[in-house]
Amino acid sequence: MQTTDSGSSAGAAGASPLSRLVAPYKGLGPSLWSMFFATMINRFGDFVGAFLALYLSRVLGLDPARTGATVSMVFAASMAGSLLSGRIADAVGRKRALLICQGAAGLVNLAMSFLFAHAWAPWLIVAGSLFRGGARPLIGAVLTDLAPAGKRKEVFGLQYWSINVGVATGPLVAAFLFDHSLAWLFRGDAISTFLSVLLIARGVRMPAAARAETSLERHDERGAVAAFVARPILLAFAGLAFLSSLTYCQTGFGLPLRISEALGEGGPRFMGYLMSLNALIVIVLSIPLARLLRSRTPLACMAYSGAFYVVGFGMLALPLGKAGFAVSTAVWTIGEIVSSINMGVFLAKHSPANWRASFQSFMGVFYSAGWTVGPLVAGPVANGAGMPVLWLATAALCGCWALAALGVDRWDRRIAPAT
Repeated sequence: MQTTDSGSSAGAAGASPLSRLVAPYKGLGPSLWSMFFATMINRFGDFVGAFLALYLSRVLGLDPARTGATVSMVFAASMAGSLLSGRIADAVGRKRALLICQGAAGLVNLAMSFLFAHAWAPWLIVAGSLFRGGARPLIGAVLTDLAPAGKRKEVFGLQYWSINVGVATGPLVAAFLFDHSLAWLFRGDAISTFLSVLLIARGVRMPAAARAETSLERHDERGAVAAFVARPILLAFAGLAFLSSLTYCQTGFGLPLRISEALGEGGPRFMGYLMSLNALIVIVLSIPLARLLRSRTPLACMAYSGAFYVVGFGMLALPLGKAGFAVSTAVWTIGEIVSSINMGVFLAKHSPANWRASFQSFMGVFYSAGWTVGPLVAGPVANGAGMPVLWLATAALCGCWALAALGVDRWDRRIAPAT
């Protein structure tokens, strides 16, 4: 035994830094890799989301307040879809519900490719958001079901990395299509969604029964809502998720308007460059940061992310050129990485195995609520007080929820689940 251990230690010590970095991601299984590749394809083609505010303002001619109200309706529909899909998925199967939601979202985008110029087209986008919002929380439940024991941080981190591999090049294509062919902006989104559905349908094999890693995940025979409310730490976490999304949503609403204000006609293209920069930073840094912070608790990591948001978003209150926007994006992107690879782990830890999709949906409601309220509030602030005030307020709120996350983290440390 001593000889074997010594050989293993020597082998580990002799491994290259790259080998040690990727070692935790080996042995995840073909179903998880199918999910990762499906995500990569789907998010490459997520053309519409990044340019929604610009589509509404430049193509349909809506002012910032009306644009904010419309974007809020889109995310309200996403919230409704999230709320409905979890309960359905826990009843009929998580994979089946995911395929239905993604397929329906693809069909709506295909229809939009023919109808985008109509004044009532935003209502069709709202309908598509209902299905898109329904799909996203189900992904977290499927990943939790498929994750090997002790590998959740790696699974959620790699899923997040896959998202950004797709996003790294998608916005560049979307920016070109926005300028040259709006029909293909929606059509390309639909095609990528259908390819993702096909890969999940053929490549993902769900386990016969959901596995619980600790006592906190044992089956709860109460209804999903009663089980969720009975976990007050999840209600606190939901509040943090709401505040986090309320501020982060400005990267999809306030940031395009800020760049358009500063750069004029070159704004949409430069926005595409920034989103690609965001994704490239994620690709390069998410795995190293996940390894660096593996021993840190999820909520401590959330607090760290808030500190980066304070700096990155606060910079946007200053007069900036292209270089300044790039630096700001790099800073808040690090905060995004640190938060995104940890929040799903915390929720999985506190979710009973029989209600995973429902709990993901409930949390999706709070997250979508932030995206709903954020543009609704930010539009009038930008109109009345101006962009600098909007970004100063955003940075200040990030500091508040980061401090609150440290308090909830201390609470979580006192909850010691039995294995």
